[in-house]
Amino acid sequence: MKKWTEKDEAFLIEKFPSWTIIAIAKALGRGVEAVERKARRLGLKKPETEISISTIRDDVQKIIKKEESANNAKKLKIVTQELLLVEKERDAMLGVGRVETYSIKSKEKDGKLSSATAVVLASDWHIEEPVKKSQVNGLNEYNMTIAKERSEKFFEVVAKLIKVHKKEYNIENLVLALLGDFISGSIHDDLMESNLLPPTVAIWEAQNLIASGIEYLLKETDVNLVIPCSSGNHGRTTDKQRVSTEYGNSLEILMYHQMEKYFAGNPRVKFIINDSYLTYVNIYGFTCRFHHGHALKYGGGIGGIFIPVFKAISQWDKSKQADWTFFGHFHQLKDGGNFISNGSLIGFNAFAVKIKADYEKPKQAFCIIDEERGMDVVRKITL
Repeated sequence: MKKWTEKDEAFLIEKFPSWTIIAIAKALGRGVEAVERKARRLGLKKPETEISISTIRDDVQKIIKKEESANNAKKLKIVTQELLLVEKERDAMLGVGRVETYSIKSKEKDGKLSSATAVVLASDWHIEEPVKKSQVNGLNEYNMTIAKERSEKFFEVVAKLIKVHKKEYNIENLVLALLGDFISGSIHDDLMESNLLPPTVAIWEAQNLIASGIEYLLKETDVNLVIPCSSGNHGRTTDKQRVSTEYGNSLEILMYHQMEKYFAGNPRVKFIINDSYLTYVNIYGFTCRFHHGHALKYGGGIGGIFIPVFKAISQWDKSKQADWTFFGHFHQLKDGGNFISNGSLIGFNAFAVKIKADYEKPKQAFCIIDEERGMDVVRKITL
């Protein structure tokens, strides 16, 4: 270490107020820290504007501490926010966990049930047309015995549903819509080859199944039966479908008249048979339209039967508006809002495979029309 001389000290004292520490150290050939130590021992002080190395260090340390403090405050803020969020979630969970109930009082006046009418669709039974399991990959089988079993089950379920819904509605009437194609007939060559019965015998068998079912409903329920009737396209006696003379060439129309005569003495049974394609029934001011469905033209479009059905309904409504339209023919049970298409009793067959139709189990439609609310229940009867 270089020893300080009186001359060096005098130079330091002289130059300290005006020179920088670095300049003094360079002139004396000494280090900056050595000059600072000597100046402190001599009691020398720089003007306030002069910044020493030690002052810079102190300021840097203060800045570092301030930044650390700011970072810590930021971290503390984030942690505090997360803690508040967790507390809110906990409070919400605790709030959900607290169940508070109140009593619901029935608004039914004097326990009186609203009036309603049941509507059931019967169509597309094709009782004499056989379906072999081998023709439909084991998905279905149909013959005269199975047709009888399914028809009996159909009427049994209808009676059961009426009893079930009588707990909710005052049901006094049942509209049993007979919508045609109860037989397959001989309208195609393959049907003539495969059918189990000729058309006249088949229509007699179908008549017995339906009439027996009507008697079952009269015995098992107390409802009145309104029976609108439509002829299908299969029960005709002509090779080609007729338009204006369809009524006079239908074995099913003959069957309906025979049953009307059979039940003529029963005040609970009323048949509606006319020579128009469309049949209208008024239920509590709601207009219901019934037909078989063969007037609808559907070519297998991607939208299904909905588009052609909506178009047809729109046209028919121009002459006579209906709230709901009921039909069969397509062997598809669909609820379209303003229409209900019926399923079938025969179920999936070789023709359905050929035209790439959707698979559907044997089904018939059942509905409840409430006096005030209108269509209140739509359900299927799976057979």
